[in-house]
Amino acid sequence: MSEAPAQAAALDERYGRSRQRGIDRRLGWGLVGIALAIGIAVLAFGGWQKTNTVESKVVHYTVQGPRAVTIEYQVSAPTQTRVACALEALSKSYATVGWKVFELPPSDQRTRNLSETLITTYEATTGTVRSCWPVERPA
Repeated sequence: MSEAPAQAAALDERYGRSRQRGIDRRLGWGLVGIALAIGIAVLAFGGWQKTNTVESKVVHYTVQGPRAVTIEYQVSAPTQTRVACALEALSKSYATVGWKVFELPPSDQRTRNLSETLITTYEATTGTVRSCWPVERPA
């Protein structure tokens, strides 16, 4: 009778039915589950956030003299969204010599072309849109 457990153990070892293999399988399925949960979270939150983004780019800038720069820029935002943009004038050494935040009213257009003039403290060599963001008004 003592031969049966020994034979069973030999067969289990021969065909890979050991206790350690079960632990490896559980670990693998656990990692697959975690990866699947992360993938679902990225799809769910990534798509939602993309629809609410505000994008901006400089179309053209003109240095108006030693104390002003005009920035022509484009803003893309969801329709009927109030947007604010920070515009910046930079000197030759990339120091900020002019800065202003402009608030744009809601619009039916997703993409708008705008132009603003910044007064500078020193001669600017470039003008840029630092960033744009949606503005939330309290109800």
